[in-house]
Amino acid sequence: MRTMFVKLFFWFWLAMTLSGIIIFLIAFNMRIGPMHAQLENRYSVERARIICEALTLYGYTAARIYEKYGEMATRNFGHRGETPGMRAYLFSTDGVSLSGPAPPYLRKAVQQLLKSNLSQIIYDKGIVSAAVLVKSPRGKVYVAAAEGVPPMPTHQVIIQGGPFPLEFWFRFCVTFVIGGLVCYGLAWHLTSPVRQLRAAAQRLGTGDLSTRVSIRTKGRGDEVTDLVHDFNRMAERVEKLMLAQKQLVRDVSHELRSPLARLNVALGLARRNASPAAEAPLDRIEQEAERLNVMIGELLTLSLLESDSARFEKEPFDVSDVVAEVVRDADFEAASRNRRVQYDATAPMQMAGNREMVRRALENVVRNAVRYTTEGTAVEVSLEESLNHAVIRVRDHGPGVPEESLKHIFRPFYRIAEARDRQTGGTGIGLAITERAVLLHSGQVQAANAPDGGLMIEFRLPLS
Repeated sequence: MRTMFVKLFFWFWLAMTLSGIIIFLIAFNMRIGPMHAQLENRYSVERARIICEALTLYGYTAARIYEKYGEMATRNFGHRGETPGMRAYLFSTDGVSLSGPAPPYLRKAVQQLLKSNLSQIIYDKGIVSAAVLVKSPRGKVYVAAAEGVPPMPTHQVIIQGGPFPLEFWFRFCVTFVIGGLVCYGLAWHLTSPVRQLRAAAQRLGTGDLSTRVSIRTKGRGDEVTDLVHDFNRMAERVEKLMLAQKQLVRDVSHELRSPLARLNVALGLARRNASPAAEAPLDRIEQEAERLNVMIGELLTLSLLESDSARFEKEPFDVSDVVAEVVRDADFEAASRNRRVQYDATAPMQMAGNREMVRRALENVVRNAVRYTTEGTAVEVSLEESLNHAVIRVRDHGPGVPEESLKHIFRPFYRIAEARDRQTGGTGIGLAITERAVLLHSGQVQAANAPDGGLMIEFRLPLS
């Protein structure tokens, strides 16, 4: 649960579900008492009816036996037909037991029945004893009574589907699903501006300065809306500053070209009238002017690549030809420094883009590798196809780059060692041009230190 959306959704859903369960349990417990009382009452009434019907049947049969066969037969019938745990008796209307000696409380129940002119009487909630009036086949009235009626057991609600009814589980599932949908929509609504802010921040980080966040502010007016407005103002301010900086670099670069050209003309004139002792200072001036000219050219190239005018028409060309051309030129220059550039030619690989831009990007990296590789070693250049991409690797055998500097070497004017870069003539712009050119071709470029020393830079350019 790393995202805010998942956290909000989960906790909202959990809180809603637990609240629903607790409310249901409280309501269920409030209803369970009356439900048990109602069930117990219905059970008692039904049980009393069954007992009275059984006593009526017994009394009718016992009275018939008594009138036909006498008291002894009635006693024998009562002993044989009694229910286990329950014994029935037949009484006359005088309260005399015709089925043998009866318990005092049962005789009391019979006497009360005869005095109250009721048709039946049941004692105690547990139905300990019962008595009913019956008529014999001859029409004579008797009293049938029973003792030891089993008490009513403790009842439990017998429900299908476990401790709760099936209806409960159905309602629970419906509530669970609806609650999940509501929480999902709520979490999505709350985190939508945050997701848009994150996507906009990523686009802004990749250099898209026109990025803005557009959300519906009607009905919101919360802190997230204020954050979106602040982000848009920040992005607008950054865009203005960056555009002003790029414009300044372009203007300064163009303006420097004119005095630099005049400086070269003046340098040529000075050489005509200079003494032999002035040759060395003039050579130094010419070298620095040339470095300044190269730097101005790279600044103009970088400004062009970072501006909207960097859009170009895509034309098909062979990547392997570009790599072979760059390697051939770099190897010629490296020979004067006791270094080499190795490359094994590969099959043609077609891609669509700006051939000169790709050549310039690769040339900057290869020349850097030639500059920093150890004397007597070779810069290794390879080209292969992987997942419809041309993968170009340039590896030198130099000192490498500190790990903390690897992610910064593609920044303009970034220098790892000021003195070393000055000595080798680096301007700190070449790798920035390389990265921008590769990104304009929807590619990737990254740098890493080789395990056995040296720096390796890898290009990934999409093929046609």
